[in-house]
Amino acid sequence: MPYPRGTRVLVWLLEEEAPQLLAMCREQGILADDLLDLPVKRQREKAVERLLLCRAFGQPVSLIHDEQGAPVIEGHERACVSITHTTRLVALALNDVYPIGLDAEHGDRKQVIRVRDKFLNASEQQFISPDDLRAHIIAWTAKEAIIKAERNSAIDWTQAIRLSPFTATDAASTLVAHCDGRRYQLTTRMMQGHYITIALPVTH
Repeated sequence: MPYPRGTRVLVWLLEEEAPQLLAMCREQGILADDLLDLPVKRQREKAVERLLLCRAFGQPVSLIHDEQGAPVIEGHERACVSITHTTRLVALALNDVYPIGLDAEHGDRKQVIRVRDKFLNASEQQFISPDDLRAHIIAWTAKEAIIKAERNSAIDWTQAIRLSPFTATDAASTLVAHCDGRRYQLTTRMMQGHYITIALPVTH
């Protein structure tokens, strides 16, 4: 799927069981036995992460984490990567130049409406209707994606990140946001029943 400024997004719908995914890793020369002690859910997620990275780079690569816990690809430290999981999907975003954030949520996650006061500020609550599930999910994934791009999980969701008014659609939505003086461009698309949002800083 096309995204701005050289961003690549790879998506995997989670249908396979853990043994099948681990076997797929081994067939492609990807380390898998170190996942056997993890809970089954994590085995599936980590195996798919490795399969997607192998697909992106054309060979097995190792994912490590920096001091902030952000993912880094060993041997490709300049490549910016962001990963998101849901119970049904794993997605991976890559950009060779810009810090990037990625988040995904299933389109039926009604819980976000119940916690709107925890992630929407007063201004955002004015243009996001209390019963608009689609807009809530887009706003939620936008703020999650910005936090990942910032590599700072301590950011205040409501005050530090401020979304400009946007139109929520199932096809594609473009958003603008500001975080601690930085401007972000966000793109949300619906795929496999999920809203998938990419955050990229605006550098000009």
